[in-house]
Amino acid sequence: MAILVGTDQDFYSLLGVSKTASSREIRQAFKKLALKLHPDKNPNNPNAHGDFLKINRAYEVLKDEDLRKKYDKYGEKGLEDNQGGQYESWNYYRYDFGIYDDDPEIITLERREFDAAVNSGELWFVNFYSPGCSHCHDLAPTWRDFAKEVDGLLRIGAVNCGDDRMLCRMKGVNSYPSLFIFRSGMAPVKYHGDRSKESLVSFAMQHVRSTVTELWTGNFVNSIQTAFAAGIGWLITFCSKGGGWSC
Repeated sequence: MAILVGTDQDFYSLLGVSKTASSREIRQAFKKLALKLHPDKNPNNPNAHGDFLKINRAYEVLKDEDLRKKYDKYGEKGLEDNQGGQYESWNYYRYDFGIYDDDPEIITLERREFDAAVNSGELWFVNFYSPGCSHCHDLAPTWRDFAKEVDGLLRIGAVNCGDDRMLCRMKGVNSYPSLFIFRSGMAPVKYHGDRSKESLVSFAMQHVRSTVTELWTGNFVNSIQTAFAAGIGWLITFCSKGGGWSC
């Protein structure tokens, strides 16, 4: 069912975000409001349905790159062909919406930024999931622990195929969760092993390239500062003088 929704209030103000807010910030703000204002949680408020449609409408527009550009340029008048308003149950927003948005080590990727990210030269391990998939929810705690374990060695991503169906189809994803390694210049590599943290780490480390740099007094500070500025982690072994390569 489609419902016409209109509001004179600025969409950014409705969600409590700035006009430069990132997609993650917009999702986080909407989820916070959804859990508080959802009609399921406010059965005695006759305005709950209408109020929720307003914030849902704001989210639907601001999460979409093209609609957001139209709104920024023309306001709501530029969206007359996109007035539909539907929403899910409170349980959906509590348990299924933005599964990884509160995890700083995991980057939720969207279609407009996906190719640029995985072709940036960094190694990416991406989890394609669907909010309604029980196996995806089972994997989530392990994926979070895994992301913390390898933080600084490679980038960990997640794609919500419920929101980004086109991207998932383009990448050949037809089951959930699907886990792929991406690196610029090579074909994606799908992970087929068991979903334990240890197995995920072992698989990921097979694709991590390392460079050995001999550090000494003259290059130590500059080398470390340069690496940290680029977001590159280092594992340093300190050897005694004359210890040789065996150390």
